[in-house]
Amino acid sequence: MEESFTPKQVAHALQVSESSVKRWCDRGLIRTDRTMGGHRRIPLENLMEFLESTNRRLIDPVAIGLAGAAATPDVAERSSLDSSQFAGMREEFERSILAGNEGDARRILSTWYARNGGIVSVADDLIAPVFRSVGELWECGDLEVYQERRGCEICIRLIHELRRLLAEPSPNAPLAMGGTASGDQYQIPTQLIDMTFREAGWRSVNLGCDLPFASLLSAARKHMPKIFWLSVSYVPDEAKFIADCEQFAKQLPKGVLFTVGGAALYEGLRKRMTFSSYSDNMQQLAYLARTIKAGLPPTSTQI
Repeated sequence: MEESFTPKQVAHALQVSESSVKRWCDRGLIRTDRTMGGHRRIPLENLMEFLESTNRRLIDPVAIGLAGAAATPDVAERSSLDSSQFAGMREEFERSILAGNEGDARRILSTWYARNGGIVSVADDLIAPVFRSVGELWECGDLEVYQERRGCEICIRLIHELRRLLAEPSPNAPLAMGGTASGDQYQIPTQLIDMTFREAGWRSVNLGCDLPFASLLSAARKHMPKIFWLSVSYVPDEAKFIADCEQFAKQLPKGVLFTVGGAALYEGLRKRMTFSSYSDNMQQLAYLARTIKAGLPPTSTQI
């Protein structure tokens, strides 16, 4: 995927006239670069900024080379990326979010997204390792609480901007739904799960954070998703969590697959839980989503 586009490409992606895009560029609504020959080029980071500020989304992402889940690199490709030039980009992204520099963070994230083919690599290879490092700095007392919280807010806003690059799923696409349980206020993981399902062609509903299991169950019963996810980054009381999760899993409607994942789910805890599937990362979750979707017959709208 290219990292910048012509007005014609952007016009196709937005399904508007090329003259409209050029007019937005000339008015400064879309910040543009110029080639040596004077032609306009629109960097991905500037397109993301425009979509967010005007409440638009791409109608045809393929027009600018966004092929979604089909373009997700395999594990071997991602490993080679991790050990080469992208290590420096992670360090720069971390510095940017901790300094509160949203513009630089957007530039790095959009470049990573363009070069690596989708949200899976952004989640697993950029955001996850950076926030592990941020957590370690905080635990060692080398970071102020406000820096960590501000960095999270910047990342959440950038994830919302990336969401606008994804095409709307078909109204007949299978539905995935989920969130976090009471006491778990980590927003970024469940938002990345939501994005991973959307990129895989699912309709996806992120219910949010810190929700009682009774409320999660109510949502599952009302909307009957094909997959219900539980993101687990923090468990305040393991015994209560296990008991509540057990009851939740048993009361889920028949046919709803219950998938879990998250940094707090160490092996000993998982062995005491009831669930249908577990993913260590977004790569595994994306594979699960694509595999299940491929085996489903066409269905009617679920929500």
